[in-house]
Amino acid sequence: MPSLDQPAGETTTPPADPEAPSGSARMLEVAAITADQLVADARAEAESIVTSAQATAQQVAEASRNEAATMADELSRTRAEQLGEIERERATVVGRLEDEKATLEAEIARLRQTEADQRGQLRRLLTEQLSMLDAGEPDRSGDGTA
Repeated sequence: MPSLDQPAGETTTPPADPEAPSGSARMLEVAAITADQLVADARAEAESIVTSAQATAQQVAEASRNEAATMADELSRTRAEQLGEIERERATVVGRLEDEKATLEAEIARLRQTEADQRGQLRRLLTEQLSMLDAGEPDRSGDGTA
């Protein structure tokens, strides 16, 4: 039956249930849910990528630290070996120089003794010559000149 507010000849359709979504509203709802799910999935994947990248960065940093420590140990060992070699070489050279010094000092002592002996011999000979001159003795050299 037509209501009093309606003009005659018009039929009324029952009002749509506000709880029941229409086709386009339902499509928007599904799209929003799908978008939210895609955003959540993207965030989860991003977190996973960041976590993986951080783990990789930590591994690389740890490997770099280990390699640096290994290189430092190797450099230290090499330096110690070089210092040892230098010290052995220095000791060898110093030993040779000490031997050479001792040889030269012995030679100097021998030369000084020779000098002292020759001075003594020369002094004795000159003293004899002077004594002979003072005594008036002829020269013993045998050439007859006085």
